[in-house]
Amino acid sequence: MLRVRTQFLPTTAKVLVSGTVLFWIIHDLELKQVALVIAEADALLLLLAFLMFFLGYLITAFRWRLLLSAQGVSARIGFLVRSFIVAIFFNNLLPSTIGGDIVRVYDSWRLGNSRSGAASVVIVDRLMGLLALASYALVTVISARELAGLVPALPALVLGATLAVGSLAWFVFFAPRRLYQALEKYHAPGTAPPWRILAKIASAFSVFSGRRDLLGRAFGLSLLLQLNVIIHFIIVSRALGIDIPVLAMFTVIPLSIFVTMLPVSINGIGLREGVFVFFFSAYGIGAVEAVAFAWVALGFVILQGIMGGILFATRTEAKNPT
Repeated sequence: MLRVRTQFLPTTAKVLVSGTVLFWIIHDLELKQVALVIAEADALLLLLAFLMFFLGYLITAFRWRLLLSAQGVSARIGFLVRSFIVAIFFNNLLPSTIGGDIVRVYDSWRLGNSRSGAASVVIVDRLMGLLALASYALVTVISARELAGLVPALPALVLGATLAVGSLAWFVFFAPRRLYQALEKYHAPGTAPPWRILAKIASAFSVFSGRRDLLGRAFGLSLLLQLNVIIHFIIVSRALGIDIPVLAMFTVIPLSIFVTMLPVSINGIGLREGVFVFFFSAYGIGAVEAVAFAWVALGFVILQGIMGGILFATRTEAKNPT
């Protein structure tokens, strides 16, 4: 009973955070005005924005397959695309994005990978995406004077985040071999389970060590993927009549994604609305339009989750799927 209560507390806290922040943002808004902004959106542009998700699925699948191949694991692009969409369903179903990552780890294992290898490939995949996002924000934040007016320390924060993610990438691709060898002593059965699991995952990174060619290709695909994401949001903004400079969106969207990934809310609800209201205000965009933008983004997430649920209901669980 104590364990159930302990596991329930974090979820309850996230619900409270999401509910409190969302109420604080919308309590004095005319929700009819938000609905009107969405209703008057350009449907063709919204359709184009939604279709861009499918390009993103393909890029993600190619990056995932590239990382799997470094571990000697082969996979079909179609299987990886379906797995990624199912992962989105679990992101919606569970109160964090970790649920989707667990699906991808499981499917990487089903392809014949070890458990630690499966976990490491998903971690590296995530890492490449974050590094690409941080890189876009770092390159463009200097020109985002309006945002710097809201948050004077923003350039330093973006630089710090980029260095942090870059340091993790260095560990994966450039850490000395002796470091991985030193981790082997923690594999022994006598080692506490959490440390043993972490050591096995860290050791699984060794297959990526020194692979500059792999890093270059994975990072290139990540830049392409995140470019697709940012352009998607630019199209959504134009569909809603929100006119923010294109270059500014290359700072706003990565920062918004980083904020909504924080494990303090239910799937970014509340944080998503708050971050867009805050950042969009620097460009004279009102809270009504910003919330409409956030809710269209949330609607797209839910639609993808429905697609993932349908695929999950029809898929098989055989090992080494094709």
